[in-house]
Amino acid sequence: MKVKTINTAEFWLHKSLESFHSRMVTLGLFVVACYLPLWLTKLVVGTLHGGGAIFTAAALVLGLHRLWQQRQELAGLEVNEGDRTLGYFLIGISLLLLPLGFSTLWIQRVVWLQAFAGIALSSWGATVFGRYPIPTFLIVLGLFPEPTAVGVTLWQTFTPPQMLERLMAWSGTIGLKAIGQPAVLLNPVSIALPGGAVEVNWGCSGFDMATVMAIASLVVGLAIREAIAKVTLMVVIGIALALIANVPRIMLLALSEAYWGKGAFDFWHGPWGGQIFAGTIFTIYYYVVMAIRKNILQVAHTS
Repeated sequence: MKVKTINTAEFWLHKSLESFHSRMVTLGLFVVACYLPLWLTKLVVGTLHGGGAIFTAAALVLGLHRLWQQRQELAGLEVNEGDRTLGYFLIGISLLLLPLGFSTLWIQRVVWLQAFAGIALSSWGATVFGRYPIPTFLIVLGLFPEPTAVGVTLWQTFTPPQMLERLMAWSGTIGLKAIGQPAVLLNPVSIALPGGAVEVNWGCSGFDMATVMAIASLVVGLAIREAIAKVTLMVVIGIALALIANVPRIMLLALSEAYWGKGAFDFWHGPWGGQIFAGTIFTIYYYVVMAIRKNILQVAHTS
């Protein structure tokens, strides 16, 4: 077994150095490998805190898997000299920028994208991006530094100030009154109960979870090869469910602050509470989407 492993390693080492192109591709893969421990660490930490890192990672893996499935067709693509030169240039730039990415996430992901793009251009040409748009999109989504941050910027640019926070505070107050609690709005984003008050800041607006659900729905829909219309429906359902489910979460946090003490509030507001909340949403989402998918299939079958 040990001899076989050594022989395999020697084969791939020889393969990676046998031509100028293979050496440039190996250089690009080296750049990718340098950031891999940081990426894995962020993935684990983000997942433990209930973030969407696991789904962007799934998008990256799914995109690469889709390309791997087309490896025979990719091997037949012709590359012109201009594309190959541009690919080598991108790999070279990614190597020069490599040290900067160890301290800055955005630079790290830009370097990764450059390395992947350089490998693709030099190996298959620019036509690969147009011929395989879904794998390309998934890989870019998986490597995008902070999808939520871009969404936040767009939302805050085109909506009134604190629009979502106000909506959640108002909805939470209505919900608490519906279960017999004397809740009132202290201000547009604060809910007061006799034992205390909570302020609905941006982090509790439900936007982050809605973004996570959108990415998860997109990745799952593409993974099971649903039609674009169905994938869009899954994304819409995920976003709506995340925002609706955030209202009971706001109510729970208000009750924790008012009646159960700081420890209870910190638990439900912290990583463990976030994991329970996320797990509940994904469970509900699964059954809702599966029920809708089943009904669509039944309608299609009967028609």
